[in-house]
Amino acid sequence: IALSRQQALWNQLEVVANNLANVNTTGFKSSDTLFSQYVYKVKSDDRTFKDRVAFTHDFGLVRNLAQGTFNYTGNTFDLAIQGDGYFVTQKAGSAAGGGPETRYTRAGSFTVNNEGQLVTQAGMLVLSTDNQPIAIPADAGEITVQGDGAVKAKDGRTVGKIQVVRFADERDLKAVDGTQFRADTGQAAEPIAIPKIAQGVLEDSNVNAISEMTRLININRAYADV
Repeated sequence: IALSRQQALWNQLEVVANNLANVNTTGFKSSDTLFSQYVYKVKSDDRTFKDRVAFTHDFGLVRNLAQGTFNYTGNTFDLAIQGDGYFVTQKAGSAAGGGPETRYTRAGSFTVNNEGQLVTQAGMLVLSTDNQPIAIPADAGEITVQGDGAVKAKDGRTVGKIQVVRFADERDLKAVDGTQFRADTGQAAEPIAIPKIAQGVLEDSNVNAISEMTRLININRAYADV
């Protein structure tokens, strides 16, 4: 019984430590463990535990979907989504259209690669509403990203429109790393016709550092007392 409790506390400690490690990670969503009590009927004449004993069982993680605070950077390709939605990204060279290499993220710290395409810091292509990479022309000049995702050159021409999608159940998304997710359950991404995108702004991590540090201390104490 004590071992089951210690194992659950250890797993919770790892989750809290990961939250704290990503307190400054753009677009990061914190997680917490889910616990339940597992009651087992004792088949013994030993009356120490009466008829049943209760074990601690941690059976999964729950993601905190709350929006993080916005941090103004002023950078052209720093983008943040206000409200629901995810940017759609894809590994370069893979087939377009929601394949296994498609990732969804709220971390909008983008840049332009050597081919003039809008990409994430990890090199994933940012997709447009027609599931194609967004190419920034060399003569585009100052780029403006409008609230609906339209990417416009200095002369007013539209060079692409950033795709933003939502899901019926965001908690079903599988975390690939701290800020990227994939849809493994088969649920379809629903395009948001008129998203709310802010340019020159990044969404900070939604981790509350003080709260997580307090939890870390309490878990350590509980682990020592088991």
